[in-house]
Amino acid sequence: MNRRLAGHDSSLNAPLRADGDGDGEWMDWLADESESQEVVLAEEDELNKRREMMNASMTALNERERHILTERRLKENPVTLEELSKVYEISRERVRQIEVRAFEKLQKAMRNLAKEQRLARP
Repeated sequence: MNRRLAGHDSSLNAPLRADGDGDGEWMDWLADESESQEVVLAEEDELNKRREMMNASMTALNERERHILTERRLKENPVTLEELSKVYEISRERVRQIEVRAFEKLQKAMRNLAKEQRLARP
């Protein structure tokens, strides 16, 4: 350890290769390419707020609308109109109409909730 401490300091701007053929500098290896902690935290906070708003807004829908919207829009592998039409014993077109109406209700509820939250901020 004493030998290391007694040695000379090296510049981080020194070339990686001793012959200086430009493969970069030691400084290049120190750069952190990931997003900063502030950005990650802000994105996580925003996602949590949106999830809370979504969950609160889902209460504006009745059970059937909530189920259809969840199955059609919020699942990674959405259920087909045909499958839902069999569950509820209605036509595929009617399922589509319920889905559209439920989505519009959800959007309206989320807009209203966002507006209320903006007004409530000091």
